[in-house]
Amino acid sequence: MFILTTIEDDVRVHPRDLNKPPLTAVTDVIEQQYLDKVVQDLGLVVTIYDIQQVQGGHIYPNDGAAYFKARFRCVVFRPFVGEVVVGKLLSCNKEGLRVGLGFFNDVLIPDYALQSPSYYNEDEGVWVWKYEGSDMFMDVGEEIRVRVASLRFNPTPTSAQLQQQAAAAAAAAAADGGQPPPAGPTVHSPLE
Repeated sequence: MFILTTIEDDVRVHPRDLNKPPLTAVTDVIEQQYLDKVVQDLGLVVTIYDIQQVQGGHIYPNDGAAYFKARFRCVVFRPFVGEVVVGKLLSCNKEGLRVGLGFFNDVLIPDYALQSPSYYNEDEGVWVWKYEGSDMFMDVGEEIRVRVASLRFNPTPTSAQLQQQAAAAAAAAAADGGQPPPAGPTVHSPLE
């Protein structure tokens, strides 16, 4: 369910944060960019485990920010297909269920993936599973076990906005003859 992975990234420290020690400033930026965000094809970053290396502090023309090359490890939520996770039923409608795991509330179970035979009870507003002649109600707020059938982590808009800002800063640095930092993080994961 959780993996420890290493990420290398060029971290842009805003000029207003250059009065902080480099490790503190870089850690603050990493937390802002990665914590509680989805890294495409990796998963949801739950916490920063440690910062292994910080190098650099290069300033590019007409930017003012310092760029540090950082290598850090983070704990990532990425269950495997077939794994059973325990969560709490947050809501349900005709289309399916929404389950929360405590730190992540966007587990969606479509109606076709529910136990068979199941039906949506309009009067109660809940799904009902017919099991050996009995009606088993899936009540909101109750604990539920879910088998992972597939994974799809949609990127958060904030992450996309940050990448656009980084690309714009790199383009500005390149236009002024400076060397832009490489685009995007390098991920070293057991999934590779």
